[in-house]
Amino acid sequence: MKDKIVICDFDGTITKRDSLDLFLDTYAKDDWRKYEKLWFENKIGSRECIRLQFDMLDSLDDKELDRFLRSVEIDDYFAEFYTKAKAQNIKVVIVSDGFDLFIDNILKNNGIEDLDVYTNHLEFVDGKFVMQFPNISKDCKKHSGTCKCKIVNDLKSEYNTTFYVGDGISDFCVCDKTDYLFAKRRLSVYCEQNNISFVPYNTFNEVLNYDKLGLII
Repeated sequence: MKDKIVICDFDGTITKRDSLDLFLDTYAKDDWRKYEKLWFENKIGSRECIRLQFDMLDSLDDKELDRFLRSVEIDDYFAEFYTKAKAQNIKVVIVSDGFDLFIDNILKNNGIEDLDVYTNHLEFVDGKFVMQFPNISKDCKKHSGTCKCKIVNDLKSEYNTTFYVGDGISDFCVCDKTDYLFAKRRLSVYCEQNNISFVPYNTFNEVLNYDKLGLII
């Protein structure tokens, strides 16, 4: 068994704001949050939700998409956290119900290109978005594009100690499945309501300095 792994959500966790929400706020032609509400109420799954939301998008080109992705900011301490974790052989992965096109480019724009990412696949071809969902699970009760529970359970079989860092709805089903949980925003409220133990955090500085992770010597 390997020692430790830190599993991170992406939007709102590594990024300062949810990049998909920001993207839809900027380019959607209608109220995309009506589908978010249906998802939150478990009336539709995340795959259906994001397809319906992306159907609302105005047309844009490669330059505009690139401009948007370059505008997305990440947590001020994430790069330092990742650098120190890597130096101490602590594995860090991203598990997201977002899209690789967004995640890979945002990380690259911030000088990070070697992180393992489990997420949905998105291509931008001739002004249109094409989605694929390689991480679905027939057992996923939420009908998510990326079944975080399956990925986390698979990773748990390889590591002695698992840490999870999250902030939102897509983290609800997985938040009680790791040894340690860092939670903020909606996720921390959910944990409080359901008596799930968590470590509150605002930035990756708290994760970086958490004694049980052991990055600061």
